[in-house]
Amino acid sequence: MTLLQKQAVQMIQDMSDDNVGFLIEVIRRLAPNKTYASVIYSPKKTDDKMQAFKELVATRNEAQKYLPENFDPEKELEAARKEKYGSID
Repeated sequence: MTLLQKQAVQMIQDMSDDNVGFLIEVIRRLAPNKTYASVIYSPKKTDDKMQAFKELVATRNEAQKYLPENFDPEKELEAARKEKYGSID
């Protein structure tokens, strides 16, 4: 095991179960094609914060269906700011 892996394991060991569950969810989203045993974390009750996060991600994915392929949120934000506030130049 590399030094970086040892550091990661130590950090995970210091986390609460709720935070480890959140970390597992993030890892699953970063590597969706990999399958990991779900036995590691099987919560008996759904945490409200985790449920809210899942709903947010689902809503974001649903909203992306209605956006054009070349949608740039930064460009849209800048245009909206210029329209609302004008230019200070």
